[in-house]
This record gives sequence, C-alpha cells and structure tokens, in this order.
Amino acid sequence: MLQSPSRLHGPLKSTNFRFPALIALALSAVALSACGAKEETLLGDFAENATASAAFYDTQGKVVGQIAFAEGPHGVMMRVDVKGLSQGWHGIHFHQKGDCSDGGAGFKASASHVDPADIAHGLMNPKGYEVGDLSNLYGGADGRATAEFFIANVALNPGEEAAASFGEGNILLDDDGFAVVIHEGPDDHQSQPIGGAGARVACAALVSR
Repeated sequence: MLQSPSRLHGPLKSTNFRFPALIALALSAVALSACGAKEETLLGDFAENATASAAFYDTQGKVVGQIAFAEGPHGVMMRVDVKGLSQGWHGIHFHQKGDCSDGGAGFKASASHVDPADIAHGLMNPKGYEVGDLSNLYGGADGRATAEFFIANVALNPGEEAAASFGEGNILLDDDGFAVVIHEGPDDHQSQPIGGAGARVACAALVSR
C-alpha cells in the first residue's frame, strides 16, 4: 500500500517507484478510452461532411447509432451505423414525420411511410414502390449493422431546383421533416403495408434547421 506524503520520511523505498507505473497505466487507459471514442461510429468523414445527420434511438430512449446523408444531383447517399439489433435482416424505411419522441409506444409519432403518390409498398411489388421503401439492413452476430444506401430521385432540402428535378413530394426535409425507422424483422418488399417487417425498434429523426 502506498504511503501518504505526510508519512514519507528518509530515503525513498522501492515501493514508491510504483508511481511511474501507475502514471503509465493511467495514460494507457486514457489512450484506450480515446480509441474507443473514435470507434463509436463507423461513418467516418462521411458523417463529418454530411448534408444532414441524426442519432438513432431505441425504444428505451438510448442512443444506439447514427445516420448521415449526402445530397447529390440524382438523389441522396445514406450511411447507417446502428447497434443493438437482433441478428438477421431488418426492414428500414423513411417515415413521414421527424419525430421519434414516443419510443415506448413504438415510434408511432413518425407516422407512416413517405409516399406522396399514394402507391403500394414494396420494392418488388409491381404496383409499388413508395419513396420511403429501402433495401433491408443486416444485423450481425454482435447486433451491429453498418451500410450505405443510395436513394434515387429524392432530395433532402427544399428549393426550386429540387422541386423541378424530383417533385415537391420527393423532398424529405419538408415542414415536419422525416424519420428513418428500423423494424424488428425483414421487409419482404411486397406485403402491405410494411412488408411484414414487424415492430419499430429504432428511429432517427431529421428536421429542417
């Protein structure tokens, strides 16, 4: 046990040379902590330079990931990094309102899918598909899912050019924004209204600033 300064008398004993070791251990812990912080998201520079970004929340209100968007001339690029999912495929969709405030109730405040043309759900549906329909997201054995999506013919921000290119209904950041919702199971891309994807388990809200 280390002696307190008030009890140190005479020549230093060998036990007091623990201090450099303790300092080294402390510095190592700080370094490991810093490395861990950098690994919190796998989105990298994409998130730092994103047109829009938001945190994912689970139904308990805990932050479980991040989403980021970059706007381009033909649509938007989206990257997702989320933890806490069950292993397997998960439906992921754009919802009409940027509101994830009611996780305990299943994120119902985000409303239904973005669907300005009021057509059928499903990327594989001959009568579809909605603007809010996306490919499935895969959760690994560790519960983490990281993916990139390109969504054609939509814009993030309103404006005359965006409206002329894609139509008013295909602008995501309208007055009430939009949400990205992850479901507990896979979207079969045909069944109505959500491809049988089940409950909403994570939500990210994006709103105009």
